[in-house]
Amino acid sequence: MPAVPDGPSSSGLVPAAAATSVALRASVILTSLAGLAATVLGAVLGGGTAALGAALGAIIAVGFFAAGQYAVTRLLSSHAEMALSGALLIYLTQILVLFVLIALLKGQEWLDVKWFASTIILCTLVWIGAQIWTVNRIKTLIVETTPTTDGHVEADQ
Repeated sequence: MPAVPDGPSSSGLVPAAAATSVALRASVILTSLAGLAATVLGAVLGGGTAALGAALGAIIAVGFFAAGQYAVTRLLSSHAEMALSGALLIYLTQILVLFVLIALLKGQEWLDVKWFASTIILCTLVWIGAQIWTVNRIKTLIVETTPTTDGHVEADQ
């Protein structure tokens, strides 16, 4: 049976790129929906500045976490031995930058910072939940495969 680009291979193992793609797609979609809901709720309950704060928070959160996942994926492909420390450093940096943004925007009249910060927190929780849900849903060992000379696929150790 030939390998499907974003599904299990003939060995039953999911290539890392396919698993990452599925996780990224699910996280972006679910987090964007949460951000959209927060924006609509902000518009209804708090007016234009609340809607703007929620929308900006959602856009920043989705952009930050998608860029972070891309960076972690690149790190894993080039320096797998640094996976945990690199991922932790990337996420810590993202959280610190988000806190700095919240602090810089505090007191601005054109933006409701409470809606901005609350939407970032909501989107962060949804992103993490989507990542966990996707990994648990795949429930397959994620490996990089290498074709052998006889046409079979071997998992890299």
